[in-house]
Amino acid sequence: MACIVYLYLDNRQNFNAKRININDASGKNRVVIANTDHIPQPIIAGKTYKRAYAPAGLIFYDRNGDERGGLAITDNEDTNLNALAFDYQNADAIGILAQDNKNDNYFRAGLLINDKDLSGKPGHNINRINLLTENGNAALVMKDNNEIPRIILKVDSLGNPSIEMFDKSGKLNWKQ
Repeated sequence: MACIVYLYLDNRQNFNAKRININDASGKNRVVIANTDHIPQPIIAGKTYKRAYAPAGLIFYDRNGDERGGLAITDNEDTNLNALAFDYQNADAIGILAQDNKNDNYFRAGLLINDKDLSGKPGHNINRINLLTENGNAALVMKDNNEIPRIILKVDSLGNPSIEMFDKSGKLNWKQ
């Protein structure tokens, strides 16, 4: 709020920053907006972990200071990857992503839904449902609790639909 008042009173049209922390009354971060050089490392159960990539973006935190999701814009030498994620207490729950590679024609966009891994291991989840378009192929992939695809509904890049069912070991046992 102070930032808005400052900008209003100062009559500036722009506000530039490398990182903005929005804190609660106790001083804990609840939202952080940062560039790639100042994005914080993930915090899960009070412990800091190394981030796989350093995106620019916006990170949400719960009242304990643990990361609970965010908006990430990653642009490295090989790939553009944009993601919106909402987390369980210890791992990703839902993710929306868009990716396109710079050195080839690979691209994908989708929605990923995970079950919570009840083991409590930080960063672990069980990927159960993916709704993706990848290089022109659209698919809904439903997996069991071991992350083995069991049903895939697909329409390929030529418009051909298919339904595939797999056994618990991942072996194809029916296709239409």
